[in-house]
Amino acid sequence: MSRLRVNGLFASGPKCYDGLLNDPLVSDWIGVYRSESTRDDYLRSLNIVSVRSGLSPHQLLDLRPDEARKTVMSIVQQFLKEDKLVSACKIQGALKSFYEYHDRAIKFRRVDRIKKIRKKVAYEVIPSKNQIYRMADVFKKQGILRLRSKAIILCLFQSGVRVNCLLNWRVGMVRGQLYPEIKIPVRLKITNQVDTKLSGYGLSHYYTFLQVEAAQALRDYLDYRISQEGELRDDDYIFKPIPCRVRKERMSRIRVLGLVKNLAKRIGLDPRCVWTHTLRKSFRKILNASPIDEDTKEALMGHRLPGSRENYFDSHDLDEIARKYVTADFSANKKTEDLQKDLEASKAEIERLRADLALAHSGRRMLEEELASQARTLTELREEMRRIARDLKSLKES
Repeated sequence: MSRLRVNGLFASGPKCYDGLLNDPLVSDWIGVYRSESTRDDYLRSLNIVSVRSGLSPHQLLDLRPDEARKTVMSIVQQFLKEDKLVSACKIQGALKSFYEYHDRAIKFRRVDRIKKIRKKVAYEVIPSKNQIYRMADVFKKQGILRLRSKAIILCLFQSGVRVNCLLNWRVGMVRGQLYPEIKIPVRLKITNQVDTKLSGYGLSHYYTFLQVEAAQALRDYLDYRISQEGELRDDDYIFKPIPCRVRKERMSRIRVLGLVKNLAKRIGLDPRCVWTHTLRKSFRKILNASPIDEDTKEALMGHRLPGSRENYFDSHDLDEIARKYVTADFSANKKTEDLQKDLEASKAEIERLRADLALAHSGRRMLEEELASQARTLTELREEMRRIARDLKSLKES
């Protein structure tokens, strides 16, 4: 069995590539990568090639360039026949990296290059803001699972960070901004140690933020942990598995992926169409709907600005970036605010109609009074005419 049952839980067993790590050729090479997912993918790919070719890492490096290419491509072709394009691409990338690290040549021909097809884009669903908040509130029963799930969903949504970055967050990153009072927006400095993908963009760090809903959810979750575990240390991971067997253990990205899909399914979305990166796209949609300029949007995404634009973007003016960030509406209360505005507009319209009606009533009363006055005048004239007629009759008779 690859996994052992410990205290009612399954603990992960040895990896298929653990034997390769005893080889300095492998351990030195993989040591340059800090991303856990990249390390795992590359080691698995190297292990596949080694097992299927029957060659050790040292023997693979001893092959001539054309032999190395044929060996790798023969295995890649097997995956392509099974329509496993992603695995085939990973094998090509891993072996190219392995050979280049050891100053060995392996050149793939143009026909060898695998054309990547972005299948997920065809069926992905980018959750709307309303759907995000429904996902965050799916669990009605109070407890650690509800608090952690809500904090994860809202932090991914309002900060726009990648899932591996979120799982590297430490308590010290936010403690001073959540206690004793929450400071909005919560400022998050994302460095290479937190998000290992930044090195690929040539960035040392970038800033992103949290608005009030995510900040409150994060504090509620940490308050619960403090009540159960006691005072937390600054180097403790924020998001931990339930239950946590090791103090410095963090959640795995697979667990978060499963959580996101589960919550999506609970609100009626197809879990096959939603994953952690779609929440990052939800973050970008909110930015696109805001008045924030394009350079700041890219900076908030953790992207490097192209060309000379980076030279003219002031990444050190954090207050300005924060002011721009808060103009993006991540709030759950937007719908309520819209209804309130509609209500106020309706009230104003009612008051206007009342004023018009009052004016109409006033005009009607004036008209009625004028008619009554004219009627009295007419009556008086008739009486005067009768009196004159009587006087004339009296004169004739006399």
